[in-house]
Amino acid sequence: MKHIIAHLIRGEAGKYHEKLTADLSERFGVFPLHDRIAPHLTLKQWFELDEQGMGALYQSLENFANSHAQSEYSLRGFGNFGKDVIYVDAIPSAEMSQSVLDLMHSLREIEGLTFDEFDTGSHLHATVVMGALKPFDFEQIWNYLKTVPQPDFKMQFANIAVLKRTVDRWVVDRIWELRPTENTV
Repeated sequence: MKHIIAHLIRGEAGKYHEKLTADLSERFGVFPLHDRIAPHLTLKQWFELDEQGMGALYQSLENFANSHAQSEYSLRGFGNFGKDVIYVDAIPSAEMSQSVLDLMHSLREIEGLTFDEFDTGSHLHATVVMGALKPFDFEQIWNYLKTVPQPDFKMQFANIAVLKRTVDRWVVDRIWELRPTENTV
């Protein structure tokens, strides 16, 4: 079974993302992300592990959550990867960047977990349209996004989740909450 590791986007920002992806799907016929996966930042792309590997992963994520405090980031503005992906940009604090680096380091210790060039945690984002899922007219959607309320949310990097792929959607398998800090948003 395929899995991903992600940070779930909650609260007003999560509602904004769901509403926006639903609007884009209805208005432009793009892939309905809002129906297929919760709003998130992907930390580790698709992978498959056996039962023993998943046990090691869960233990590693438990240890990570117990040893790392929540940190801040912002979801602000739109960005793109060429004309194939449009996203809401995630701007991490120095503390969040370090936490993500620590997470990636700990994940590399798990036997059987493979990595590719995108598994670095270096450009976090919340995808709103992806051409690999269904082709779209980049210019049309990009111009439309200039007319909608722009995302600008102060967030807490407060959770790590493993999502698993079912027949037609990604569902939460497990969630780990990071330790709270004194000044959480």
